[in-house]
Amino acid sequence: MLFTKENRLGEIQRQFGPEVTVSSTYEQLYEAGIVPGQFLAIASPEWITEGAQEFILTRFRHFSSYPACDSNDSGHPSYELSARIMGSCSINPGTGKLSYHAGFPAYGALMLAASCACHVLPESIMRALLALSGDAGETFELGKVRWGEHIGKHANTVPVAMSVNEVVGKRTAMFGKTRLGKSNVVKLLMQGVLNATRESGHVGQLVFDVNGEYANDNPQDGNFSIASAYPERVQVYFLSTQPRGDGEFLRYNFYDIPERALSIFSELLTPSVLEIPEVRNFLMIRLPALSALRNARADGSAAAFRKLCLFWTLLHDAGFEPGDTVCTEVSGRGLINVGFTPALRMAAWQAIRSKAPPPMPASFTEMTEEIHVLSAFSLKYANDPNLRVGRTELFDEEDRVMQELICQTKGVGPYFLRECLQFHSSRASNFLHDMLRAIDTGKTVIIDLGAANERIVRYFSRIISIAVFQQQEQKFITNTLAGRYVQIYFEEAHMIFPADAGGKNTTDIYARFAKEGAKFGIGIVYSTQSPTSVSYSLLTQTENFFIGHLSSETDVDALASVQSLFEAVKDDILQFRLPGFMRVLSYSRRFVLPVQAKRFDPRERR
Repeated sequence: MLFTKENRLGEIQRQFGPEVTVSSTYEQLYEAGIVPGQFLAIASPEWITEGAQEFILTRFRHFSSYPACDSNDSGHPSYELSARIMGSCSINPGTGKLSYHAGFPAYGALMLAASCACHVLPESIMRALLALSGDAGETFELGKVRWGEHIGKHANTVPVAMSVNEVVGKRTAMFGKTRLGKSNVVKLLMQGVLNATRESGHVGQLVFDVNGEYANDNPQDGNFSIASAYPERVQVYFLSTQPRGDGEFLRYNFYDIPERALSIFSELLTPSVLEIPEVRNFLMIRLPALSALRNARADGSAAAFRKLCLFWTLLHDAGFEPGDTVCTEVSGRGLINVGFTPALRMAAWQAIRSKAPPPMPASFTEMTEEIHVLSAFSLKYANDPNLRVGRTELFDEEDRVMQELICQTKGVGPYFLRECLQFHSSRASNFLHDMLRAIDTGKTVIIDLGAANERIVRYFSRIISIAVFQQQEQKFITNTLAGRYVQIYFEEAHMIFPADAGGKNTTDIYARFAKEGAKFGIGIVYSTQSPTSVSYSLLTQTENFFIGHLSSETDVDALASVQSLFEAVKDDILQFRLPGFMRVLSYSRRFVLPVQAKRFDPRERR
């Protein structure tokens, strides 16, 4: 028998819609040791269909005592248990297979029958209930069922597992006050995906590590991290000046990407610098790509090279170290064919340096010196005939903007660019290309943004997210997704999915993640302290919720408005603030489950 006299709590006394009152005694309650939030069963021996025992699943809310009315009673009070119906279940005693149906059961009106009683849920049924999943797939353990901060007389040790398929390609939210275990649960999800895909490699992960918790070893994790626990499957990119382990710099070589450099500068420079008129004029310049030097006509190639030499000189003056590519380009071409005629060079060197010109530049350093002399001459003697080729001026308006910065004629020099120096390396690779390739082969890429401010976090998060989305979208269009997924983790989600962004820009990359990501095999895990600080439209699209302690009724009401199942546990979320204690509503489960998350253990790698 599944429901016996030993786990019986009492008879059904009253029923009003989904609310049920059970009469019980002190002895029964003491022996059961139940606590509010615990699952209970209402069952009758008569509720058997085709050999399967049916029962009603309820959640215990509270109890109250009242004086006994029976004249034969010695005056000891009786107790009323208040519970709320969650749905109905049926379980085959032989196979242990359980099915769950939400809502009020058809036989609910029979609960007042004399044979019907309320029971503590046996552990075997609890395990069967937790094994329910709409997605078959490899599972990983999240922790154990915990009904409250005070766990009662009998601690429940039933483990809670989650299918990897519930996470991959889905939207998962982590909410709760700081220091209460959100990051630990995120590590469990990352580890679960890594372990489940160790052979197939069909899921790549991208982690925006705002606080450096996943890239750097932590004493509370045994001086390990996700990165060090899986060194062969995790690639870390650092913004700091010194990468740890096998990490790489998150850097550009601005010399090699002139066509994109100014748009990047406009993102990375502080707002106060961007307000300077000379800086605004500079950022509006359209610089040619290096390929333009080879693909353009002879005169076009000369003009493009002149413009690039001005830009490279500006970078050099700001302290940016040139790489091998640009040095080879300069030494290979020289300045012999860029319109710097012998007459112009003689006039410029005599006027600016009071000496005859040296041989035509053949190295990067010589090129920058030549540019300095020619720029100063061009600005000071703008009407000199040597600065014209026929009726065309040698330097155009864009060139003059850079010349004024190089020569600091208006008090603004190249040093404003030093804000971006931390993002430059002469040995930088195409990190976007490298990241996409790693993710596509099932690796986890961690972007350590621990040293970055909010503006920098927004920038790198956006450009990398766009690259990932475009790659997955292209696979979808060409029918080459082939069951491959990308799972993206966002911390401080209020910076990425702000509440006031909903509906304003449906083409924003994050709005597209929320609405179209699943179609393209993209899942997101986002965490922050407050549900009301993120986009409401994202909340409505989210399939998995992990909710720690919240102190605001507004936040809890927001959750209940997008997932009505949280209505029944609002008080618990507001009261309980135990680290790692989560209310979990997952994609395949149709009820909120209280879980004490286990601690991330890097030794559980497979």
